Amino acid sequence: MQAESAVKLQQREVAQQAQHDKVASAVRELLAVAAPAPADHKYLETKQARPGDLRVVPVDGSDLPVDSVVMIGNTWKASKVLREENPDKLVFTAGDLLLTAQDVNGEIRSVQTIQENGSKRFAVGGAKQDMFHVVGGQGLDALEKAPAIVIGEGYATADTLSQALGYATVAAFDSGNLPNVATQLREKFPDKPFVIAGDNDMHLELTEGKNPGKEKALAAAKAVAGTAIFPIFAPGEQNYPANLEPVTPSKARAGSLTDEQQQAIAKLKRYTDFNDLATNSVLGREGVSRQVTTRVNSIIEWQEKQIMAAQWQAQKQEQFEKFEQQHQRKAIKM
Repeated sequence: MQAESAVKLQQREVAQQAQHDKVASAVRELLAVAAPAPADHKYLETKQARPGDLRVVPVDGSDLPVDSVVMIGNTWKASKVLREENPDKLVFTAGDLLLTAQDVNGEIRSVQTIQENGSKRFAVGGAKQDMFHVVGGQGLDALEKAPAIVIGEGYATADTLSQALGYATVAAFDSGNLPNVATQLREKFPDKPFVIAGDNDMHLELTEGKNPGKEKALAAAKAVAGTAIFPIFAPGEQNYPANLEPVTPSKARAGSLTDEQQQAIAKLKRYTDFNDLATNSVLGREGVSRQVTTRVNSIIEWQEKQIMAAQWQAQKQEQFEKFEQQHQRKAIKM
């Protein structure tokens, strides 16, 4: 039974890899005919984010290879119908942003689409775990030049961090992927300090009893001996009103929250990450700069001091060993 289970597991892994390869090939075909994303795309304007190396889904698939598995709908409703009628195809919606997902070797393996309203969708059947997007620079070369590896969840957050720091950062797509991406990049850049810029999902902490943004960021930082940082908002922005009855997960699941409670939860959703700090908080980008730049620079300086101390200790040890060797040679001659 164990042998059969192992064989089945191997077969599933082989099939999954083949599916991932198929999606990666189709995604690269789409990217080849997709135009660069415009700076005035509604999502980018709302998030005050740069287009970077993002691309946009074309209006039709006429430039794709005739045997491509990619199909394009004019609207999200049209795309939904296409998916239902063509389950073996990869369906995209014209005008959506294309955010490439690369592996630690720099190969594009999948893509995430972002609608104007911020809705995100990964290519069905494509690789996601361990994948990431470099923001504010060209791939791994940009990270090589960065004094620290700074990782956030989504594109807008990573771009906000990159604008504040002045060098490339990383988008891991979601909180669950933070530990995976951090571990992969730690192997690639073992000597750089790691900073995980996490979300603080207070609305989920109240309604579901968990805070995945905070929990996964802390787990990622621990996995790579890095540091987790979280945005600090202005007084009252990320606080549940004291004059309202407390929200509990059981009440939220039962759907018994009052209109006022629901409005308070909806407000908390607007204050979770560093992009929210830049675009929704009264603290704005100045607040991001104060919190992120100062903290990250101090982490970099501490790392540099640790490296210098280790080098000094190594030099002292080398000098001591040379002295011991010389002393032993003198003792032998005597």
